[in-house]
Amino acid sequence: MLNMNRMMLVFYSAVIVLTGCGNQDSVERTKVEGMVTLNGTPVEKGVITFIPTGKGVAAGTNIESGTYSIKEENGPSPGDYRVEIDSSVPTGKKIMSTDGESKVDEFKSGIPEKYNRQTELKVTIKKGNNQYKFDLEVK
Repeated sequence: MLNMNRMMLVFYSAVIVLTGCGNQDSVERTKVEGMVTLNGTPVEKGVITFIPTGKGVAAGTNIESGTYSIKEENGPSPGDYRVEIDSSVPTGKKIMSTDGESKVDEFKSGIPEKYNRQTELKVTIKKGNNQYKFDLEVK
């Protein structure tokens, strides 16, 4: 499970970094910010990614204390997006490290798949400032 979390962090980090690369003048971008809660409680740490369902530019950022903000120069372009939200939480168990000699904390996704890899979340981003609050629920 630890390797999967690391792979997801690498993937989301790459998405975040790549959205800041390239010719900024060739693509219209917009600011996106908001909040993410899980069962009414702010998500302490996580990642939010906006993935275009058609034309558009993907963008993502970290969630800190329930809030996220993507500046215009790194933001998505106007259009329709799937929204993936993920947050790794410790399981309380120790597992063998990749070095094969030490033990490290095991992590799992604290957000249900219907909000990340199998997301049901969708938004339409418009020109200007966009604000979205995502109230996620786990039964």
